[in-house]
Amino acid sequence: MNKYILVGFFILIFPFTCGFLNIAHRGDNEQGKFAEHSWVAYDRAVCAKVDYLELDLQQTADHVLVVSHDENLSRVFGIDKSIANLPYRDLITYENQNGESIHRLVDVFKRYQSSNVKFMIEPKDNSDNDINNLLSLIKKYHLQNRVLLESFSELALLKIHKSDPQIPLTQLAGDFKISPMLQYYANNFYAKKAADYLGEHNKKYLLWGIDTETQMKKYSRPEENVSGILTDYPVKLATILHENNVFKRYYEAAAYPSESISGYMYLKNGKKVYVDQVKMKDNQLFYHVKPNIWISYDNLKNSNKFAPKAQVGKIKLEHDVQVYTDPAFEKKTEKKLRKDSAWNYFAVKKMPGKTAYNLGGAQWVSQ
Repeated sequence: MNKYILVGFFILIFPFTCGFLNIAHRGDNEQGKFAEHSWVAYDRAVCAKVDYLELDLQQTADHVLVVSHDENLSRVFGIDKSIANLPYRDLITYENQNGESIHRLVDVFKRYQSSNVKFMIEPKDNSDNDINNLLSLIKKYHLQNRVLLESFSELALLKIHKSDPQIPLTQLAGDFKISPMLQYYANNFYAKKAADYLGEHNKKYLLWGIDTETQMKKYSRPEENVSGILTDYPVKLATILHENNVFKRYYEAAAYPSESISGYMYLKNGKKVYVDQVKMKDNQLFYHVKPNIWISYDNLKNSNKFAPKAQVGKIKLEHDVQVYTDPAFEKKTEKKLRKDSAWNYFAVKKMPGKTAYNLGGAQWVSQ
């Protein structure tokens, strides 16, 4: 009798033990500790054995796909420039808080081609050119089985499905009664109706914005019927999944095994070195440089004091303020904000006598 109970329990939890997804939302950026869409954020996530790196795509003036959530460089790089209006060679002259320039999608694919990580990709421009460019790169690097494409636009998902019906797709927000061509639905809040409906129709339910330990533990329980989480803290989630008896993972929480990568990093003296492995120990990254040298992340170029620092918070304005497009306050927008109004901010840049707060995109105020 006990044997049958055990078998029944295994059948019940099998989809979760084998399929609960840890998705690194723009890498392990930890809401600003590491720059989003940076090598360090991606490498930390890959070392934690995440299932997917979540990537946002923009297209440059010369049709190069780059990873960036914003179409404007202002929030992350501190310069009011549009990605769509610049060629890639100009974009790489700007650096984020970790001293990295914007990365091409092709370089992300090359860097992690030998690892097991997959890619959850949202093309921000849903034009035919952008989508065809993306699908061509996926095919070129034989990644059809390692991608999950996402969009708020059902029309964009339909275009992708028509071009390659084998690529799994995710509807972001909107009606959870998704089209039969879609396999996943994702939202930033939990709804039991959605969880039940999607489960009954053999669809996967993903949640984004799940960043606290309490939330992670709650929504990773099988009874919530959630298939995975997109989080800014995938290393934290990996530890929770590892410690949970239901979601046992195959690595040690304290010392992860090394991962194969392929790319270049810069030493503090500016010298470029090729790295072929990365590992994490005691929450610190180490990179392997041939012939047999391991370099800690602290020995690499890892900061840029001129870039804004990603930081999340809320500000209450002490007086009426003008909104600018950049943290240097060189260009005014048409928007002004009233005294005593409260606003969420997403990045800060401290300067002599004042601090600039980013209110999202190319919107900055001083306090």
